Amino acid sequence: MQKVATPVFSFNKEFKPVFFSNARYKHLWGGRARGGSHCATDYYLHKITQKEYFRGLFVRSIFGDIAGSLFQDFKDRLSAQVEAGNLNEDDFAINDSKKTILYKPTGNTIISKGFKTASNKSSAKLKSIAGITHVLIEEAEEVDESDFNKLDDSIRTNKIDNIEIIMLFNPPGKNHWIMKRWYNLTPAVNSVGEEIEGWYRATPKTNPDLLSIHTTFLNNLKNLNAKTISKYHQYGDPESPMYNEDFYYRDVLGLVSEGAKGRIYKKVKPCTAAEYDALPYEPFYGLDFGFYPDPAAFGEHKRHNNTLWSKQLIYEQDLTNQQLADRIKQVIKHPNSPIYADSAESKSIQELIDERLNVYGAVKGPDSIDFGIKKLQGLTWFIVEDSKDFWFENQEYKYQIGSDGLATGKPIDKHNHLKDQARYAVVTHEIYGGGERQTGRRN
Repeated sequence: MQKVATPVFSFNKEFKPVFFSNARYKHLWGGRARGGSHCATDYYLHKITQKEYFRGLFVRSIFGDIAGSLFQDFKDRLSAQVEAGNLNEDDFAINDSKKTILYKPTGNTIISKGFKTASNKSSAKLKSIAGITHVLIEEAEEVDESDFNKLDDSIRTNKIDNIEIIMLFNPPGKNHWIMKRWYNLTPAVNSVGEEIEGWYRATPKTNPDLLSIHTTFLNNLKNLNAKTISKYHQYGDPESPMYNEDFYYRDVLGLVSEGAKGRIYKKVKPCTAAEYDALPYEPFYGLDFGFYPDPAAFGEHKRHNNTLWSKQLIYEQDLTNQQLADRIKQVIKHPNSPIYADSAESKSIQELIDERLNVYGAVKGPDSIDFGIKKLQGLTWFIVEDSKDFWFENQEYKYQIGSDGLATGKPIDKHNHLKDQARYAVVTHEIYGGGERQTGRRN
């Protein structure tokens, strides 16, 4: 066997435990420019060049995204070691199309996989992961819990004593499965000890299988230039033209928000069921059809001038139209009030009408989603506090995030079923006020 080379690493002291901890789950997370991916790929370069058996896996939500992130980062780490004379480039066989790496002196390897297909709409089959000892997941906050569990359950080699899954992620919302599974949240406070409304600090739950390292750019100043450091400070300065409170708290300081990054509805307020029931305004209803996996979502609403009150009535999977009609009859208190349903489901609407329900097709058009969202954003909106699925969607329904880390204004079609029925109801009721049945489109 050839002599095994020994790379020399110079890493942030905050990440030293990564090289020595036997925890199964290692979280390197926090704000931008913290150096987490640099440390993780350094660690993989260290592991692949050791004598001990190592089979590494790079994984992201979409396989194709690995090329410009983990795979390139690893090659950058390797180039630095080659230039320093610590490693021989000929000892590595790198396949750029398959995103695989072989270290010839030991036979240790790294492969790459994606959780989703290129469309990001269906799960990919994670094949050829038998014998994997180490997993490195980038942007773990974008991974569904079910996909993570399948991967976690599949890694069970007996080649080594301690299997490791390193997760790199920016802070998700407080209802994200990562937060619920591994962290406790306490209200964040500012420099003078005042609570920052809607923001939390996360501390790891007691768990011997978890190593959690939370860092920000402040832990990585020696590797950042003065302009970058100044820019991050300006995001948090109300006097700066670059001031962006949400970006500063989440992406710079690494705090956990009340909801997901890019959240669409940020100013919704709670009210009690008693307060809602006491309102003297005529109700109207919204309906978003669903079956599986999407639920049928049905809500009741009251409006006065520029204020809207809403409550969840139905949020269920696997309901046929007959069963849905029966459930609506069970929960509706004002059967003569209008129900505004997704007009794309004309057959379903007719079946509910045949069940003597007062259903109207919602007004929709090419820009109806954006129009409806802006309409709801312009209202003072209260949701009954025990409408748990409504509140979950309020925190998780979000815009797509662009390469600059900012919201694009394009909603992600997820966690929006109760939000959609509210949009149908408010827009259509404002236009037609419960008049003749309408299935037309907004001009």
